[in-house]
Amino acid sequence: MGILRVMMLSTDLQKGGLPLQLLMMARYFPAVEVHPIVGCLATRGPLSDVLESHGVETFACDAAGPLDIRCFGRFRQHVRRFDPDLIHSSLFHANLVARLFGRTDRTRPILTTTLTIEIERRWHRWLESLTSGLSDLHVANAEAVRRHVCEDLGFAPGDVLVIPNGLEMSELDRVTPAQRRELGIEDDLPLIVWAGRMDPVKNLETFVEVVARVHSQRRLRALLLGDGPAYSKIKTEVNKRGLEGVVHFAGWSDKVSAWLKASDVLLFPSWTEGAPNVVLEAMACRCPVVASNVAACPEFITTGRNGVLCSPNDVDGFVRSVLGLLADPLLRKRYADVAYDQLSAGYSIQDVVCQWRAAYDRLMTSS
Repeated sequence: MGILRVMMLSTDLQKGGLPLQLLMMARYFPAVEVHPIVGCLATRGPLSDVLESHGVETFACDAAGPLDIRCFGRFRQHVRRFDPDLIHSSLFHANLVARLFGRTDRTRPILTTTLTIEIERRWHRWLESLTSGLSDLHVANAEAVRRHVCEDLGFAPGDVLVIPNGLEMSELDRVTPAQRRELGIEDDLPLIVWAGRMDPVKNLETFVEVVARVHSQRRLRALLLGDGPAYSKIKTEVNKRGLEGVVHFAGWSDKVSAWLKASDVLLFPSWTEGAPNVVLEAMACRCPVVASNVAACPEFITTGRNGVLCSPNDVDGFVRSVLGLLADPLLRKRYADVAYDQLSAGYSIQDVVCQWRAAYDRLMTSS
C-alpha cells in the first residue's frame, strides 16, 4: 500500500515504558514503509529530542495537566498540519483525545491501544467503555489485556488484536554489564534490581520488605532504577528500616539493560501490569525474574521453568524465591537460558513492527 503516515499519540514523552517503546518502534518503522509522527498531550519530554535526533517528526499539545482542555484544540491543529493517514494512540487520555478529535478535519482510521489492566481509576474504565465504539481497531499487548478490554471495557472481540511489546534482541546481546562500583555497590554481594516508574501500583513497599528480610539472612544490595510519585514514600521506608547502605536509588537510567546484566535477580512485585517491558528486557538480558502473578506475566513466565511468580501480597513467597535463586547459581542460569530462548522466538522488534504494519493495512483496506 506504499508509505503510510502514522501519527502516534501518547500522554507524554517522558522516559518510561510506553514512550520508550514508541521510540523503538519509530526507529524501525521505515523498514516497513511507515512514516511515524510522534507526539504527546503534555509538553515536550526528553524523548522528543531523542526522536528528532533519529529524524522523526514530533509535536506536543502542551497540556498543563490532565484537565487542561486547551490541548484539544492544539491536537486538532497538529492533525491538520501533519494530515496523517491514520492515528495510533496509546493510554487512556491519548485514546480519548484521538477518538474525539482525530477526525475533525477529515475521515481517517483511529487505532487505540491498552497496555495495562486498570484497577485504580474507575472513571477511566467508564470513559473507555463509553467511547470504545469510536475506535476502528484496538490493540492489546498481551492476551490478559485483550481479555480485560473485551470483558471489562466492552470492546468487540473481533476489533481487538494482540501485538506484543518488541525487543531489540541483537542490541541487547551487545550490551556490556554495568560496573557496580559506579554506584558504590560491592562486586562480591548479590544484587537485586527493580526498574520502572515509581507508581503506587508497583508495590514497592513489598520490594523493600523482601529486601529487608532477605538481607537479614544474607548480605545483599538492591538497586532501584526510576522515579515517580511514590519515590519519597519508598525513600522514607528505606531510611526507616535502616537500609540506606543496602538499597541504592539511581533515578532514571539509560543503562537499564546493562544493570539487568549486572544483577542476580529482578524483583517485580506489582499489583497490576500489562506486559511489563522491564520483565521482558530482564529475560532477554538473562537476568532471572521473580514477579507478581498478575496480568500478562503468566503468559511468559512459568514458575520452575524460566522464572518465579508469586501473589503480589505473598511476601513470604517472594522472600523464599529470592533466597532460593541467590543460593543456586545453576538454577539462575537455567531460568535465564530458557527465558532468553523463549523471547528470541517471538518478541524481536523486527517481527513486531511487521505486525503493526499488518494492522495498519487492515485499517486502511477497510476504511
